Amino acid sequence: MEEKEENVHKEHRLRLRDKVKQYGLECLAYHEILELILTYTIPRKDTNPLAHELINNFGSFANVLDASYDDLLKVTGIGPETALFVKVLGEFTQIYNKSKLESSMEILNNPKKCVQFFRDNYRIKSNEFMLLACLSKNKRVIKTFMFKGLDDSEVSFGIRDIINKVNCQGVCSVVMYHTHPCGSVEPSEADIQTTQQLLNACLIHGIDMEDHIILNEDEHFSFKTYGYLEKMKNRYHALNSTLSKEFIKYIKKDQHE
Repeated sequence: MEEKEENVHKEHRLRLRDKVKQYGLECLAYHEILELILTYTIPRKDTNPLAHELINNFGSFANVLDASYDDLLKVTGIGPETALFVKVLGEFTQIYNKSKLESSMEILNNPKKCVQFFRDNYRIKSNEFMLLACLSKNKRVIKTFMFKGLDDSEVSFGIRDIINKVNCQGVCSVVMYHTHPCGSVEPSEADIQTTQQLLNACLIHGIDMEDHIILNEDEHFSFKTYGYLEKMKNRYHALNSTLSKEFIKYIKKDQHE
């Protein structure tokens, strides 16, 4: 009887694998994918009930793959080898996605490439929005953050909020994108002031600004190309130097009083 059941289970596993070979994993339900995964560490048992139990226990297929080794071991029927296999699979997908993102992202080391990156990946919407592309040391995009506006003429964000998002490991510089859906790409006084404030905050945290680009459907304005960015950086360094000198004078004066 046991041999007959084993043959039935074996045939079922073969049918699952044949379906995947022919149509890919997307042809299977989540419990069937998990069932197939479990057959590689539990080859002589029906893994269908265990797949259902895991999904019911953790709430979803994704949660099963995100579960810790110790939590997986608490499920009846899951031994050390299976728990480690499922845990590794969950981490494998994260590493795969990270590697795929890194290899697909472009290097933004000049205004032309910066503009092309935006045009290839985003579209101008009716609402104004701001996008920050975070770059690695070699100017490769490693992550992006979007800040949406409430209407076609204004987008609001906090400098501190931006710094908290970009000030993380691996981010060496940023490209700031800002859309003017219905207007000129020429920067307003508010655009210039905001850029200076964000630039100052970034430089304080050791993060450079590669460019600020304002775009509409047909045109763009690069702060770097028109020399705005260089002037802003010079203004920051001059102010920083002046403040340092004033602080030194204050300390020396305080010591003599």
